[in-house]
Amino acid sequence: MSFDQSEKGILKAGGFSFITAGFVLFLFFIALLVLQTSPTLTPEMILDDPLPPVLLYALAAFGELLLMPGGLGLYYSLKNVKKTHMLMATALWLVAVISFLISRSQIIALAPLSGSYQAASSEALRSAYLVSTEHAIELSNAFAEIALMLLAVSSIIIGLVMLKGVFSKGISYLVIISGTLILLGTIGVLFEPLTILAPFGLILSAVWQIIVGVKLYKLG
Repeated sequence: MSFDQSEKGILKAGGFSFITAGFVLFLFFIALLVLQTSPTLTPEMILDDPLPPVLLYALAAFGELLLMPGGLGLYYSLKNVKKTHMLMATALWLVAVISFLISRSQIIALAPLSGSYQAASSEALRSAYLVSTEHAIELSNAFAEIALMLLAVSSIIIGLVMLKGVFSKGISYLVIISGTLILLGTIGVLFEPLTILAPFGLILSAVWQIIVGVKLYKLG
């Protein structure tokens, strides 16, 4: 399969972005352990000490932003295999990235409230800050769930197209499995035991992003 010069540039940029995004996701999980914090936020966690969650969500946002050029690189590498499927998958992928960024921005924007909350003189005012923060966290979680679901569906479609493209069957199945685990994890909203599958899906996602990123970079 041959690519013109502009497509090679997109493949190279997409490959580099995917490699970086994969390592950022691993770094995110490591940061959770080092900072000894939970990805499930509470209003008190943000208002009492906003630095750890804000840093974590800023790191996540950076990694998720890198998925955008990565997704475009995947589109150009597979558009000649099944263009309609890749258009659909890429559209879902890009909307997922935007949803992720909206989700993370909700948390990052809460950082300035911490000082006001701690300086509040009345219990009623502190309660108001807690309620406002809780609402922002719930909104952030909703956008994150939507983003994960779209990313999962997109990954499954991309994995199926990969089976007939320039990628090996092994990596194709890895993409499908990671997408399926993430999708089942998001259904955990309805059936809680399934939520444990999402982190495993994300770890596999980081693995395939690095492998696919190297392949895209070489194709460029």
